[in-house]
Amino acid sequence: MNILHVLSQFEVTGAEAYAIALIEEQARQHHAVFLASDTLTLSAPAEYRQMPIGKRGYLRRLRNILALVNFIREKKIDLVHAHSRAASWVSYFATRRTNTPFVSTVHGKQHVHPSSKAFNVYGRNVIAVCESIREHLLLDLGLPSEAVVLIPNPVPLQKWPTARPSASKHELFGITPERPAAVFVGRLTGPKGDVVRHLLQEVAPHVYERTRAAFVIVGGMIVPDDIPRLASAVNDRRAEPLIVLKGFQKDIAQHIGAADVVIGSGRVVPEALVMGKRVVAFGESNYVGPITTANFQEGAKSNFGDAGEYTTPDAKRIVNDLAFLLQNTVVLDNSRALQQMVRERFDSSAVASKINTIYRRARVQTHSPASIPVLMYHRVLEAAPQGPSHGIWVTARQFANQLRSLKRRGYHPITFRHYARFMNGEQTLPPRPIILTFDDGYEDNFTVAFPLLRQFGFSAVIFAVTDERRTNFWDSSEPPARLLSSEQLRELSRHGIEIGSHTSSHSNLTISSPESVQKEVKESKSSLEQLLGNEVISFAYPYGALNEAAKQMVENAGYTFGVAADTGSFTFYSDLMGIRRSQVFPWTDSLGFWKKTQPLYYRYKAIKR
Repeated sequence: MNILHVLSQFEVTGAEAYAIALIEEQARQHHAVFLASDTLTLSAPAEYRQMPIGKRGYLRRLRNILALVNFIREKKIDLVHAHSRAASWVSYFATRRTNTPFVSTVHGKQHVHPSSKAFNVYGRNVIAVCESIREHLLLDLGLPSEAVVLIPNPVPLQKWPTARPSASKHELFGITPERPAAVFVGRLTGPKGDVVRHLLQEVAPHVYERTRAAFVIVGGMIVPDDIPRLASAVNDRRAEPLIVLKGFQKDIAQHIGAADVVIGSGRVVPEALVMGKRVVAFGESNYVGPITTANFQEGAKSNFGDAGEYTTPDAKRIVNDLAFLLQNTVVLDNSRALQQMVRERFDSSAVASKINTIYRRARVQTHSPASIPVLMYHRVLEAAPQGPSHGIWVTARQFANQLRSLKRRGYHPITFRHYARFMNGEQTLPPRPIILTFDDGYEDNFTVAFPLLRQFGFSAVIFAVTDERRTNFWDSSEPPARLLSSEQLRELSRHGIEIGSHTSSHSNLTISSPESVQKEVKESKSSLEQLLGNEVISFAYPYGALNEAAKQMVENAGYTFGVAADTGSFTFYSDLMGIRRSQVFPWTDSLGFWKKTQPLYYRYKAIKR
């Protein structure tokens, strides 16, 4: 895809680091990435366009919207991702104008006023980087819960090695090697500046008295006038420097690596923890304290102090915490366990994968029909069977007439694989898409249905049971029937028929044990992938029986789509693990078939019931 990130900032922020980490992952996945912002400090594998996004006058905003519209059209942008309220404001209107999918990330608490509550500029797909921000968006701004998803910061952990820095404390900080160093990393403007002021005035002198520790302040592309004055006043009273103002540094890892204790919030905390550092979380909203395995998850909920409810910092507590850490060189906690917790929550590759899911949702909401008919067949026979049957067949003549009807009315059968490529921005959908599915994988799907599908130039999806018995052993009410052979499955796959899974043994997942369900969905997927040589992404629940536990196991097994029978959401893309289908029976006449292919059929049927 062609992805455009939009930021509003006048100095480097956590939002920029977030965007760059995400852009690097997207570039590795061969997306073309673009970035528009007031400034750009960090290097990124993206084409940068300078725009005054952060200037908020209404005339300026109108110009920004028009500039983004032109940029989106010029670069054929497939999706816009905004990273602040100002960026979201202009991106919202630009994407509405160009019919472009739109995603926003909220990195901190937003100002609450009547206009922000009355008008949602963040769109239908909002990423909150921590639990506190998600709660704030739902409760304070009134965003709908289905629109806001929690996805933490992407942190490129491979860039934060555990090795010691190449430079010494003296080279980096100008202090003697034996002196401990408490290193604060962050901006000096806004609420973060208040954190620095508190450290300089209320904390550093008292910690120094007990430890002789130097306080190193790393950060500050924009430096408020009072902070250097405060630092000088503190230093003037001592024979050695207590406060070291390093200013903005691109090589943050070196400075964190030389620290005895790191003070920070937001992404600074996982970056320092993965380097094996002892970290004190102190953010613009509250003081969390030393991070251990016991409080890591709770601290992460507020982005380590940046987004929780505001509390007045307790200087005495902060002094005691820092003095204890600086005086005790033993590791307070299991740093390896903390590093693993960081990886599980913040790894940029895993986070980018979650964000890609939101991109796909935004794309289908913008470009996909809300209703795509999905028809369910089982068998296609040359003639009606003799004896009792519960209607899991149609004749070849009926099937041919139904395919002819679809052709005449301009329908274009697609597969779930086709829809997945559409979600990923690799392919467009044809007009009037429809999906033809066959359950169980009967041999007549190859001998009777397949030639008719080829005659009309149609694709389909066959959900195969993989049991080695190769008959419909699970259905005692029907006469024995052969299932597709391995060679027939391969031949169908070679000709564009998608093969999906229908479990190993056609078991009802809602009454099976969790262990049995997991085995059924995983082993059938693995067996088909080994046979076909391609990924199996779709799954049909036997008997149409599903519940939330079964859906979760199917998703965890690596399927992208799960199809039910006559249950599920009316909107095709609302629940990709529970897609609704309409079964075609032997008694489905031409009018009934016409109705089953209409976009509002599912709603009509629900009302009729």
